[in-house]
Amino acid sequence: MASYSFLITGASSGLGLQLAVEALKAGHSVVATARNPTTAAQNHPEVEELGGSWFQLDVTHANTKERVAEVVREKGINVLINNGGYGILGSLEDTGEDEFAQQMDVNTFGTMRCIKGVLPHFRSLGKEGSPTIVNIGSIVCLTPFPATTAYAASKAAVEGLSEALAMEVGPLGIRVVLIDFGIFRTSFLHSFTKPKAGLGEAYVGGSVDGTVSFLENLAGKQPGNPILAAKRIVEIVDGTGLAKDITEQGYGPALRVPLGSDSFRGVTAKVEAMEEVKKLETLSCSTDFDQDATTA
Repeated sequence: MASYSFLITGASSGLGLQLAVEALKAGHSVVATARNPTTAAQNHPEVEELGGSWFQLDVTHANTKERVAEVVREKGINVLINNGGYGILGSLEDTGEDEFAQQMDVNTFGTMRCIKGVLPHFRSLGKEGSPTIVNIGSIVCLTPFPATTAYAASKAAVEGLSEALAMEVGPLGIRVVLIDFGIFRTSFLHSFTKPKAGLGEAYVGGSVDGTVSFLENLAGKQPGNPILAAKRIVEIVDGTGLAKDITEQGYGPALRVPLGSDSFRGVTAKVEAMEEVKKLETLSCSTDFDQDATTA
């Protein structure tokens, strides 16, 4: 099995930490990023004990692209996992523009900055160097629910970016993988942010209030196992385990991969629901210039 060199953002907790550990256990090298790498190293000595290293990175900083470009060259990185992010849970009406902008800055622009940082080096590797970009999406983009407007918007942008990016850099030998995550038992539900304005009176007792309460009560009982999720992502990158010969399993290049039974159900339900669009063929195609104006 080939050895890969990972750069993992947001690795001081949750999925990012598990990804670092599982990649190291699989024999790969890892540079794990954190806003405070000293604290991260103290809290999680297993990363360095397994041979990994920490790197200070705040993806909202303007110099993110340059810092990423420097570390990928120095460490010979060929796998970027854009895991860093957080979520706001609350109604769109209650979410301030500054809060919405910060959500997009971390989850979407942070992902973009890191990708721009790795691309020059990844291009130089060619297909033989197996350069891979893994972006973390969310099932809320395909099956959204109340109270996730800001978070869903940020992740929907990452999903659209990933699909278009795959077509841009695929011919250059760079692989892009988009992971649609379900609800996993990480610290996410313990650390989500609520709008500073609180919950507006119009939403008290309604769907937004109910969703936030449901997710708060779900914390610690989420169905997804982050350790297994990390294993699957490492296998998707290096082509081992359940992802071995993935093209022969019917996934093709596997751009979009749902993880979690809830995510798989959501993706398949979305595909089935989109079948309804076929009923709109006459209406949809009636607006082209080649339509007969007398009958259109």
